Amino acid sequence: MGTPDNRPPLSAPQFESMVWADASAQVYALVLGRVVGELPERLAAADASGQLRSWDCLWPGALTPAQRRQAPYLLQLEQKSAFTSWLLHEAAADFGDWGLLIQARRDFLALRSHCRANSRARLPDGQEIALEWMDPAVLRALLPLAPGEQVETLLAPFERVLIPGTTGWTLIAQHAGRLELHEQPLLAAAA
Repeated sequence: MGTPDNRPPLSAPQFESMVWADASAQVYALVLGRVVGELPERLAAADASGQLRSWDCLWPGALTPAQRRQAPYLLQLEQKSAFTSWLLHEAAADFGDWGLLIQARRDFLALRSHCRANSRARLPDGQEIALEWMDPAVLRALLPLAPGEQVETLLAPFERVLIPGTTGWTLIAQHAGRLELHEQPLLAAAA
């Protein structure tokens, strides 16, 4: 999906430094509960130990425990926390396409509103459907097919979107109305 621009592989600390390089941006994650086992429990434990700044379910209203386990969540990450380290380095290996990492200058509530507002789509026949665009497979399919103005609206509040992978991450950004995709390889972890 990204451009083959021969970026050098980054170590785990180098990758984390890249993610937090822009001091004016916050780092968020959109995590799919249906992919990450026991996500609500993991979030509650991370929150109780001060490892997350904020988090909330993207499905509004009262949910059953089963719905909470399936739902997507928006997290505002702490740079130096065990949960963030786990999410960036172990979750892709354990859970594959767990969601997205986002760099944004918006506050948590504005970003949550944006994510919720874009979680519905209208088909050509007028039928409204749920759109789980934060699923990496859906986003990869959506970006080349959606009209430019829809992609621009979806990505507008984000400085950069990062799609996790076991050997590298896909970096997505808009610059001067152009969508840019790059592959950022990661060094293999020492055994």
